[in-house]
Amino acid sequence: MSKLKWDLRKVKKVVPTAAFELICTFDDNKVKLYDCKVLFEESGPMLEPLRKLAFFKRVFLEMGAPTWPNGFDICADLIYRDAKTVRRAKRPAA
Repeated sequence: MSKLKWDLRKVKKVVPTAAFELICTFDDNKVKLYDCKVLFEESGPMLEPLRKLAFFKRVFLEMGAPTWPNGFDICADLIYRDAKTVRRAKRPAA
């Protein structure tokens, strides 16, 4: 029997955008852009507050997962798998 290797990812920094996206920096230093509008295809009491930008921007990290004050969270592994990789801009020379 083969053993599956599963690396669990953690987000170490999350920045919400006005376009309902999350810019996530992961524990392996990859930066990914996740479009949360796909969540709005579903309905329910946990998702409804996220449709308001002011609430959406209240995202914070809890145990490496983007989380909102109402307790809704998104699995970091799902974001890592589905999000677009973002290239970091080089810092200007000092």
